Amino acid sequence: MQLLNWLKSWGAFALLAGLVACGGGSGSSPNVVDLTRSDARFSVLAEAVAAADLGATLSGPGPFTVLAPTDAAFAALLAELNLSKAQLLADKALLRAVLQYHVLGSQVAASQVPLGKAITPLAGGIFKIDANAGALVVTDGRNRKATVTQTDLVATNGLLHVVDKVLLPANLNLVQTAQAVPAFSTLVEAVVAANLQGTLAGTGPFTVFAPTNAAFAAALSELGVSKAALLADTALLSKILTYHVLPSRVLKAEVPVGAAITTVEGQSFSVDASLAITDRLGRKAQITGTDVLASNGVVHTIDKVLLPSDVTLPGQRTLVQQLQGMPQFSVLVEAVLAANLQDALSGAGPLTVFAPTNAAFTALLAELGVTKDQLLANKPLLTAVLQYHVLGSQVLSGQVPVGKAITPLAGGIFKIDANAGALVVTDGRNRRANIGFTDLRVKNGVIHALDKVLLPANQTVVQTAVALPQFSILVEAVVAAGLQDALSAPGPLTVFAPTNDAFAALLAELGVTKEALLANKSLLTQVLTYHVVSGRVLKADVPLNTPIATLQGDTFTVNSSLALTDQRNRRANLTATDVLASNGVIHVLDKVILPRP
Repeated sequence: MQLLNWLKSWGAFALLAGLVACGGGSGSSPNVVDLTRSDARFSVLAEAVAAADLGATLSGPGPFTVLAPTDAAFAALLAELNLSKAQLLADKALLRAVLQYHVLGSQVAASQVPLGKAITPLAGGIFKIDANAGALVVTDGRNRKATVTQTDLVATNGLLHVVDKVLLPANLNLVQTAQAVPAFSTLVEAVVAANLQGTLAGTGPFTVFAPTNAAFAAALSELGVSKAALLADTALLSKILTYHVLPSRVLKAEVPVGAAITTVEGQSFSVDASLAITDRLGRKAQITGTDVLASNGVVHTIDKVLLPSDVTLPGQRTLVQQLQGMPQFSVLVEAVLAANLQDALSGAGPLTVFAPTNAAFTALLAELGVTKDQLLANKPLLTAVLQYHVLGSQVLSGQVPVGKAITPLAGGIFKIDANAGALVVTDGRNRRANIGFTDLRVKNGVIHALDKVLLPANQTVVQTAVALPQFSILVEAVVAAGLQDALSAPGPLTVFAPTNDAFAALLAELGVTKEALLANKSLLTQVLTYHVVSGRVLKADVPLNTPIATLQGDTFTVNSSLALTDQRNRRANLTATDVLASNGVIHVLDKVILPRP
């Protein structure tokens, strides 16, 4: 009845009767082209058909179904594309593609429209038509909506349906479509990390059940991994993502409710009448948005990440099994096997592994001047280095004791600092490594990725000072006082180390020469031991505004701005901190501090 009322309201019967009586203005019954030429609403469409050289085709036997945009629809398109009518009519390739996108190669009356299903026009691609509040609404390839305002205008070679918007074919593939939707940003990251963007941008067609960012956030919590850790596990990621893809275009109206739907990954899931998906683990996900069209498929939005049944989740794998499944750690796995540490890293734990990537090992080989085979053959070195990357407890990123000494299984220490939101490791040789992904939780611990192989300390505080030119006078003083052996002992010790400039200022203050100072062993010993504290005290552990006892016996204090006050009420500033050594730590001072006279 509604369609009949539309026809009556537009005077279509009168129009058709008149066209038949006058032969469509050409002495014969009107075809679809004649209909557009004889109706003032379609003047631009008639011009466009002529400019695109489609008049002869659309005057042929057909049958055709034409979705006919009005002049107002073309005016809106010109504004949308920022073109003049002349520019549009001159672009023959664009014009032909757009016009043929409005034509079906068969006669489809309004009552015959396959609602909600893919409709393929002469131009290729698809659009779909839905019923909405008694009206027919077309969704084109760019997910723009057009309303059918009049239906079933009869021609000798088909039908015309009037639309209030010019339809446009798809210009974005599935990946580009997802990239344009902020709610799919994590999905896009995952597709790129799994190197699936080329496949999903290919010919297809595919159907993608696309989890939102919120769905991925919930999955990360469920799986017990960070986003970075999941993105790094490309084998797992690829398996999960391909479980969300069908090897054909399936619109909402075409979903086989209740049947097993086989995915690209190989396993199936099912969809019930309420559009709830049940995955192979019996978990439920709701389809919350449907039929986002793309040039090579369709996207449906889901509120939960789906999981196939045979996926081995990180929490079910040991540290070694997890690393074996991640290609970027293949050299680390080789090293673990060469050092015969696989059993130790597969035990009950919990353990924390700072895992260097293959690129990190490549850089280490260049740094040490050895080949991979030479490194793997040096079992004592390999064991020491690998165990330096392992903690005997599970330490998640949020539990890292920032700035404090961390003791790995190999002994020694390293420390971790926060820098601009990232975690940076300083190893025993004061080399820095960035932590990539964090918190990849496995059956017997947790993995954090590193971009550099850590190395344990190989120099005492004396050797460390010797290697730094700004401490040359300090080294001379230590030797002159006969303290080099004491400062090379196991310790640990904390040395507040004055620079050469600090010693130069002291000599001026005391009015003595360097030679005179170095010759006064008693004074030199008093001064130097006043700069040494028993125990390894990193910057983060320095007790502020509290007397700190030195090996000399007197104390000094450190305030919150890292200024020291000595026994003579003189001030010195800490200008650098936490230079690690095998038997302690060095902090740099800009002034020599002095005990009481």
